[in-house]
Amino acid sequence: MYRHLFLIALAVVFLSGQRKADRFAWDANDPLEWSDFRAVPDRRAPYSATANSGLSHRYTIDSKGFLVKKASVITANFYPNLSWYKPKLIDENTLAHEQTHFDISELHARLLRKAIDEYRFTKNSKSEIQKIYNTIEAKRREMQTQFDKETDHSQNEAAEKKWEAFVKNSLYKLRNYS
Repeated sequence: MYRHLFLIALAVVFLSGQRKADRFAWDANDPLEWSDFRAVPDRRAPYSATANSGLSHRYTIDSKGFLVKKASVITANFYPNLSWYKPKLIDENTLAHEQTHFDISELHARLLRKAIDEYRFTKNSKSEIQKIYNTIEAKRREMQTQFDKETDHSQNEAAEKKWEAFVKNSLYKLRNYS
């Protein structure tokens, strides 16, 4: 009996410390660590790290073609096997920069949840939801590019702090959609 309890407790401890192998969801209480970056670095890339994150969405359409809003699941995910860093080129600002990339994905997950919540869907929900998703995904990619450009991939500390504050404030404003 005790042996079984010990094995169960050991499994819980071991599994609770493990992140999903192929992806994991954004969590305000669980920031990125360098151990989350598992891909082999791209030696040709001019930057020191890359955090691969994005949005996933699942939804249900009823028999009349309408979206079932309460069944919609939108997640900002991090992809460890597509994310990497060059150990000799990183500094204390690099991980914060990569975290902000992940935070930008969460910001857009919240924007997508808000857009779905506010939209009056018709019997053409499948095409409507795809259009909303495509619009928000394009904005997410655009913001990621703008963030890298303005911060010079974490080299401009003043711009980095400005962006961190902007994203944190935006996440707070959309906290009802977390």
